[in-house]
Amino acid sequence: MTPEILAISCYVLIAVLLLVCLKVSALRRIYKITLIVLTSGFYIISWWAISDLKGWATPANLPETFRVHWIHIEEPNKTARREGHIFYWVSAKDLEGRLETAPRAHRMPWTLEDAEAAQHAKDRLNAGELLDGRISYNVLGSKAETTEARVGDQGQGAPDNELNRPSFEFLTVAPPSLPDKKVPIQ
Repeated sequence: MTPEILAISCYVLIAVLLLVCLKVSALRRIYKITLIVLTSGFYIISWWAISDLKGWATPANLPETFRVHWIHIEEPNKTARREGHIFYWVSAKDLEGRLETAPRAHRMPWTLEDAEAAQHAKDRLNAGELLDGRISYNVLGSKAETTEARVGDQGQGAPDNELNRPSFEFLTVAPPSLPDKKVPIQ
């Protein structure tokens, strides 16, 4: 049983218990309706509130600029009918280049091009480099040129949603520049 189904089952059980208790209680109808509405609202609010606390990777888009902490690649498995994903653990950066958020896991769909770039970035992380990333939308080429450039071995062009999909650039973080130290005269 998945955690979502377990949580929903608990919510339904509590709602049924509330309805049974209200059925046999002597409360006025307006109080019963208010309790039912409050309980239903609580379920919706709590579901939204815990979605960020679950620890699962979010399918939301990556920030425009970010610091890469780690990358995990899950390749697609055709026999198990599982799609591949690339998981990025990143922190958003502000305009000045400072880290703006705590690290967050992002799940992106697997493509060969992104998997190769992610593997290269992961190798650089393993070598001890600090990496920043940014989203690149490949807007320089026209749509026709991009389709011709992406023609694969099977003679088919990439679908339109592939053409508009952002790619990522990974950049090595320059070491911090420190001010010159003055040597005291002895």
